[in-house]
Amino acid sequence: MLGSLGRTGGGLVRILRARDVRGAAGRRHAGGGAHMEPQPHYRQFPGLTRWQVIHGELLSGFMWFWILWLFWHNPEAVLGHFPYPDASKWTDEELGIPPDDEE
Repeated sequence: MLGSLGRTGGGLVRILRARDVRGAAGRRHAGGGAHMEPQPHYRQFPGLTRWQVIHGELLSGFMWFWILWLFWHNPEAVLGHFPYPDASKWTDEELGIPPDDEE
């Protein structure tokens, strides 16, 4: 544990020294700019390009095809591999129901 604290502290010291040399912590440049222009209204959905809409429809369509295909061909994956028990054959004791004569 002390070794990991020493490594963490040493890394922190290196960062602080580099900050003192440069005069600032550094600045990240994302490159380019905004991928889409900001919307003029507050809490409005972002504008999507036609390609994004088509791409989303294709991916979601394939996802539902895959889910339904697997459910059709392998329903045991969802429903289970064993037959469901017949609840009408369970006794009151198995269900935790006390006897009628007990007060």
